[in-house]
Amino acid sequence: MITRLSLLVLLSSTLTANAADWLRFRGPNGSGIAPDDKPVPVEWSATKNLKWKTALPGPGSSSPIVVGDRIFVTCWSGYATDGPQSAGDITALKRHLVCVDRATGKILWDKSVPAKQPEEPYGGMFAQNGYASHTPVSDGKSVFAFFGKSGVHAFDLEGKALWQADVGDWDDRRGGQRVQPHPAWRGARRPCARRKPGPVWL
Repeated sequence: MITRLSLLVLLSSTLTANAADWLRFRGPNGSGIAPDDKPVPVEWSATKNLKWKTALPGPGSSSPIVVGDRIFVTCWSGYATDGPQSAGDITALKRHLVCVDRATGKILWDKSVPAKQPEEPYGGMFAQNGYASHTPVSDGKSVFAFFGKSGVHAFDLEGKALWQADVGDWDDRRGGQRVQPHPAWRGARRPCARRKPGPVWL
């Protein structure tokens, strides 16, 4: 699992070199390669190539995206934030979309979404990836976060909620039903999709 510290150490280092927006997982064309040829750091530590660090509301394993002077990343809080020993009450689980100032690391806004219950308990894929593994995506004007059975949530860049869509309440465990993009969608931005036995749900 990527912790809040290591995520932002890596992020703050690479952003100083890449000016272009990074609107989705693996960047503009999904290659994971920045569209410019400026060199980037290859080593990081608490004192080397670190511009800033910011504590997030909780852990997460999604990738950050960049829209102009803002960074967006997801995390979760309230339940199992430090592994099974901190599981506690699953009804307290919340997923967050956090907006961070690219230059300073200051949190500009934090939108939390309570988990739709019943949620799957900590273990299995959640022990490996946590409850915030889906990378947000943006069209440059709005930002969209997929929170499993808690739905898809859209916000403007100032944090105003635009809409929310329920995408079902099935289990999201590996080896059974799983959330995945439909192969017919191969563009830069993919809608969320759900493959169940039978039809594909978009």
